[in-house]
Amino acid sequence: MRTAGFTALLLALTASGCQVEPDVTYGLETLELGSATADKDRLKSLDQWIVILHADLFGESLGSADLFDIKQAFMSVGDQALAREVLISNFMQDPNVVLPDPAEILNDPDTFINDTYVRFLVRYPTEAERTWLKNFLSANPTVTPELMFTAFALSEEYLHY
Repeated sequence: MRTAGFTALLLALTASGCQVEPDVTYGLETLELGSATADKDRLKSLDQWIVILHADLFGESLGSADLFDIKQAFMSVGDQALAREVLISNFMQDPNVVLPDPAEILNDPDTFINDTYVRFLVRYPTEAERTWLKNFLSANPTVTPELMFTAFALSEEYLHY
C-alpha cells in the first residue's frame, strides 16, 4: 500500500513537472537609416565606439571582459587616434571579421558602397559620395574590403552618432 501511494505521488510529481517549452521567437527591430545629411553631433564614448566597431566588423557583440581589456590598452596610449588605428588593424587580422568578397568591389560597386555606408555610417551615400567612391574604386582595383572598412572606421563621422 505504501509503495502504491509512493508510486502515485511520484507519477503525479513527474506529470506536473513536465511542461511543454513555449515557442519563443526573437524579432529584430528595423534600423532607421538617417538621411545623407543627418546631423551627427554627439561624440561616441570610448566604450560605445569599441563595442559598435566590434559589432560592425564581426557581426556580434563584444564581451565585457574583452571590452575591459581593450579599454585598458586604450588608456595606456596617449594618442587616441593611433590607438584606434592599432585596434582596427588588430581586429582586421582576426579571421572572424565578416568581409565581403573582394570581387564584389569590382563586380557590383554600387551594392558594396551602399552596404558599407549602411554598415558603418547608418545611412546611404549621397550621389556625390557614391560617384566619387565608385570612380576611386575603378581607378584603384587593388583596394580591398579591409582597406575600405578601415577607412570608414577611422572616419570622423564614425566617431559620432
